[in-house]
Amino acid sequence: MKFKALTLLFFLSISHYMISQIKITGQIIDYNDNPVSFAEIILLTKDSISIKSDLSNVEGIFYLETINKGDYIIQIRQLGDIFYNKEINLNNDIDLGKIRAEVIKSLNEVVITHKKKLIEKKIDRLVFNIENSTLSSGGDAIDALKITPGLRVINDNITMIGRSNMSVMVNDKFINLAGDDLINYLKNLKSDDLKKIEVITTPPAKYDAQGNSGLINIVTKSIKKNSFNGSINSYLSVAKKTFGKGGLNLNYQKDKLTISTKSSYANGSTLPYQEYSLEYPNYFWSERNDRRNFINNLTNNLTIDYKISSKIRIGTVLSNAYSQPLIKTQNNSLIFNTTKTLDSIIRNNSRIEMLRKSNAINLYSIIKLDTIGTKLNFDLDYLNYNYSNDNKFYSNSYFANGEIKPNNFFSANNNSLLNIDIFTTQLDLDLPLKWASLNMGTKFTFIKNRSDVAFFNTTEGNPILDPLQTNIFKYDENIQAFYFSGTKNLSKKIQCQIGLRAENTQTNGFSETLAQTSKNNYFKLFPTFFLNYSINDYKIASLTYNKRINRPSYNDLNPFRFYTTSFNYGEGNPYLQPYITHNIELSYIYKNSYTMFYASNIENGFDQVTYVEPNSIIQRITPNNFYNQVNYGFFEGYGFNYKDIWENNSDISIYYTKTNSKISTIVPSIETWSCSINTNNSINLDKNKRSKAEFGFLYQFPSLAGSYKLSSFYQLNIGFRSNFFNKKLQFAINASDVLKTTKQIFTQNVNGIQQTNLDYGDLRRIKFSLTYNFGNDLKINKRKNANEDEKKRIN
Repeated sequence: MKFKALTLLFFLSISHYMISQIKITGQIIDYNDNPVSFAEIILLTKDSISIKSDLSNVEGIFYLETINKGDYIIQIRQLGDIFYNKEINLNNDIDLGKIRAEVIKSLNEVVITHKKKLIEKKIDRLVFNIENSTLSSGGDAIDALKITPGLRVINDNITMIGRSNMSVMVNDKFINLAGDDLINYLKNLKSDDLKKIEVITTPPAKYDAQGNSGLINIVTKSIKKNSFNGSINSYLSVAKKTFGKGGLNLNYQKDKLTISTKSSYANGSTLPYQEYSLEYPNYFWSERNDRRNFINNLTNNLTIDYKISSKIRIGTVLSNAYSQPLIKTQNNSLIFNTTKTLDSIIRNNSRIEMLRKSNAINLYSIIKLDTIGTKLNFDLDYLNYNYSNDNKFYSNSYFANGEIKPNNFFSANNNSLLNIDIFTTQLDLDLPLKWASLNMGTKFTFIKNRSDVAFFNTTEGNPILDPLQTNIFKYDENIQAFYFSGTKNLSKKIQCQIGLRAENTQTNGFSETLAQTSKNNYFKLFPTFFLNYSINDYKIASLTYNKRINRPSYNDLNPFRFYTTSFNYGEGNPYLQPYITHNIELSYIYKNSYTMFYASNIENGFDQVTYVEPNSIIQRITPNNFYNQVNYGFFEGYGFNYKDIWENNSDISIYYTKTNSKISTIVPSIETWSCSINTNNSINLDKNKRSKAEFGFLYQFPSLAGSYKLSSFYQLNIGFRSNFFNKKLQFAINASDVLKTTKQIFTQNVNGIQQTNLDYGDLRRIKFSLTYNFGNDLKINKRKNANEDEKKRIN
């Protein structure tokens, strides 16, 4: 019965019906017969209610469709001026021909009542208009990403369907944060302040080719003109251990100056644990690792934007993150003989003190060279990242009866320092021409990385430096990139974009202790291709392709060891090579549903491998290039809103993964089919939509990640939100992983030894959050221009 119900839901979600459309076409030209690009064409009822709008393309051509026949008003506007205003009767398709732009009226105020579609498809991205969804209202950016088609947010880990990793931008600016620092920043963005989320599964030539990743661009709503506003937010996450976070957002806008700042601080602890087993030929190793992770994070962001004139805008974005986490670990390893009788015990305790600091600055300028969209962007970025890690650990061995084994005590202090400087400069030019819209640019990146690792043996009490396990590693990487892309409307319904990115890379790694230098210079071309076929306003089919490169991290290249226990250590590989990924997608969008078929191929991929030997208890973790991988799958997302009471966003993903190992005698090849089902629901509990209940469920079938097999798991989340005092005060309570079922098992086979690792991140928690919004309008002495509100809509 359940299978039939799921089958019915699945087919209902992908069924689409055809509707006859009436088409309105034309071309807008100026006095010199040049096309007027990006003018707004609006279809209104006779009561002047807007029901549909669109922009003319680079050739001034526009194309509108409507379903119902009847009398309408068609209006053409740009920069607050009306060029054309005419009543028309629609019974059949109509071509208005060439319309010469002539100002007939300047607008004082325009009220647009037409609501954008929830999902839109641009030439190179899927646009989710989050402002039209109530599912994430009253939440943060993480809540918004959870319901965005094509994305998965599991345990604050953001992934994209069909991609192994991804990057995040806010208003087209990359966020130079990662891990907990990135999550804290996104949780400090209110979902009610977000306008749309752009999902870029196959990034075009404009963006770096690094990583088998997609991009997310979070676009915020414009700050209200001439105003000061902000919000104070806080939450408390409760389980066996508790942590909390507080944040402050401030926005100031007056005349040509806009200032926005965000700060947040988190403190507390969690209790994750790990279970690990090794099936050696002559014995069985069973390990449990109990941790207490202490959280101490501070993040700040300041954006200053100044409009010098109607054509020139400059600004800066300053980001700072400070984190001082602490990890206390108790590790018990039980060793059993072939008869499954306990033979011995190894106990390992550790205390890891860390300090992470990052400071980033972005300087930018945007220059509009004309009124048809020619634009020059310049960015200058600098990032400094510092990380220190002080790991003190000790271990002892015991007989099965609990007696200490003599001469087996060991203690050490393993610490490291990492300093990274990244400097980039980028220049972009948007050039709309009669025959196509061009985009070209260049980017230069300079990276300097210094890593110090020291190992002190403290078994005898006094620290003794081990020079063979101490090292200074220096790594430099320079990248020169050039790109070009062109977008052209091949017909009224077909739009195409072709791009090419060229990257020239030089790397130099040097280990002082080993006196070892590793260099790698290479030049790569990365083509991109996008094709959109607009069947009508609600039906769009797309085909995309791109080529990507995944470069190893700096730690992956450092050849020296870092111990987690006395018998388990990780080390980098200075000879690690980047790998190439080819991605192709075929997608179809219909109203609020999104269908996608995708495939990817990884060449010479690298992954972390835990190398073990039958006659040794040492576990060595290191990355290697050793596999090729193919992935292909199907994704279907669907959303609906029932009478403004129940809103639902659901999706299903079915995919196949095969990892072909080049060292199959050590790490075997693996393959599997997998599936994931996800649903998020919001139910309004009162007519004024002040309170709502939430329900979310995810089921993940067994899958693969690189050379690892992953077990199935499922997660149930429930919540409640309410707002008071005209939405100025918002309260929410959420319970995550209610059934404590988000336990995933990672399995890998190395040298015939089965490794099984269960991770649970202390996810079953109850979170209480409170947000207060405040603000007021500023008094302005000078007269406001009549068309300022319309200008904001053009941005």
